[in-house]
Amino acid sequence: MYGDYMAAVLAAGDGAVLSHRPAAYVMRLIRGAPPRPEVTIPATAGRSRPGVVIHRSPLHQLDVTTAAGVPMTTVPRILLDLAPVLTHEQLTRACHEAWVHHRSGPHQIEACIARNPTKKGVSRLRDALGADVTLSELESAFLRLLDEHGLPRPRTNVDRHGDKVDCHWPAHNLTIELLSFRFHATRQAFEQDVTRRRHSNHVAYSHGDVFRRGAATCADLRRRLAP
Repeated sequence: MYGDYMAAVLAAGDGAVLSHRPAAYVMRLIRGAPPRPEVTIPATAGRSRPGVVIHRSPLHQLDVTTAAGVPMTTVPRILLDLAPVLTHEQLTRACHEAWVHHRSGPHQIEACIARNPTKKGVSRLRDALGADVTLSELESAFLRLLDEHGLPRPRTNVDRHGDKVDCHWPAHNLTIELLSFRFHATRQAFEQDVTRRRHSNHVAYSHGDVFRRGAATCADLRRRLAP
């Protein structure tokens, strides 16, 4: 796959770099099957190639990098390029992955926007940067559980002191993480870790807390949210 992307860049001529969806795929901003090659070339350079989507646009040197040996656009430029074509949910998720994998946040993205003032989709990208998103079935199930028990929904996967947190209630200064079993050797070790966290300042709920002990979890949460 990387070989195909590199071949597309070389075939497009001097100054060409991988961009848009395939660049987002390489940088782990989007999921699914590898997209077909897309490259960006300086507006007056390059040539068309069968099977390769060509974008002609000026490229600032700060918006170009190399990943997996392939010249490509940087994460902020990828997000800016995709802002007009992704759905709000897809763009919000991509912004989240940009922070998780590359620590690319508002400061870096705003700098990229300043370098590319005529690009479309700027307002959509800014909206996505501050928006909530759910990233797993566990998170979605937790929100449904809160609705069933009449509890207020939190902000989800938003910035909290320089890091992304699963759930946060700003009015109550309460943060809760929803922990996955796959990072623990055994189910018992996982549940014990969740219990230890709950007795500290780091509140956490597990898959079992959401799917098997929902009523007890909501009772605990109601107590924490009480005035």
